[in-house]
Amino acid sequence: MFHVVLIAGGVALSVGRGNWQRWKEFLPAFYFWALFSCFYEYISYIGNKHLWEFDENFMSLFVTETLYTFFLPSMIVLFLGGFPEERTKRFLYYLKWISLSVIIEAIALKMGAIKFAHGWSMGWEVFFCSTMYTMLRLHCKNPLNAFILSIFFVFFYLMIFIYQLV
Repeated sequence: MFHVVLIAGGVALSVGRGNWQRWKEFLPAFYFWALFSCFYEYISYIGNKHLWEFDENFMSLFVTETLYTFFLPSMIVLFLGGFPEERTKRFLYYLKWISLSVIIEAIALKMGAIKFAHGWSMGWEVFFCSTMYTMLRLHCKNPLNAFILSIFFVFFYLMIFIYQLV
């Protein structure tokens, strides 16, 4: 039930407050996010090692993942659409989004809506959210740099969490 409430609330918030007039401008960020999200799922499947898993008691994992496929782009519209141009406000904006994401994840963990595995923790969640939001913003300004840095982070995670893919 947690996932349905979060997804419905997030999409409603995005529809009401998101900068949807600029959705075409954010489309490359959707693709960027989708590429790395699919890559994570592929590596996790091949390596039989998910770092986090959604609760399957309410609905199937396929349905949950499919619903999040619509939720996350709507969050990208909220995040990028409200990104401040003033340098002084950027740090607080990042901090707000990272904090909110980590708090939601902590609630999901406490409620059993998500499980961490193979060494993933709230500390890693903070690091992941910090890099994810930074890469999404960087992708809008310099897609090639964001792509190269994201590849670096993929290899970093593969080494830290000891994925044996070969």
